[in-house]
Amino acid sequence: MTEQEFNILVQRLRPKLINFAGGFVKTGAATAEDMVQDAVIKLWRTQEIQEVKNHEALTLHILKNVCIDYLRLKKNNTESLNVNSTHKLTEDPVAALERKDQFAFLRGCIDTLPSDQMLAVRLRDIMGYEMEEIAVILDTTEGNVRTLLSRARQKLREKIQMR
Repeated sequence: MTEQEFNILVQRLRPKLINFAGGFVKTGAATAEDMVQDAVIKLWRTQEIQEVKNHEALTLHILKNVCIDYLRLKKNNTESLNVNSTHKLTEDPVAALERKDQFAFLRGCIDTLPSDQMLAVRLRDIMGYEMEEIAVILDTTEGNVRTLLSRARQKLREKIQMR
């Protein structure tokens, strides 16, 4: 892969990568950009880049590891949903406040899940990835992804019912 081809690939993937990394940080877009940049550098240094069939999956896999390293170092909580992007500007202020509260509660519930379950939920239910893609990103089998999702959703249901 030439440098120009690599740059085109990175520019195409950048919005998705920043969105993914942004879910892990509360400190703003600069930290998410730094994590994406770190993942891109690691991708460029990968020796097998010519043999890779799905560059997006490999990049997300690398970014996932960078994000987990960040969480381990900072002992930071994840922020799975962006509340500001989901409400309408014409919405009633009371309804907007209730929705914001619901998202904050749901985000808190997702934050308490084990990291693999949290990642599976974010990738499948929030970002819309297919099971096969999630399996590649998490470096596991599709069956294990289904198990992770099932257990995570069950835990979320229990927490929501207790509210």
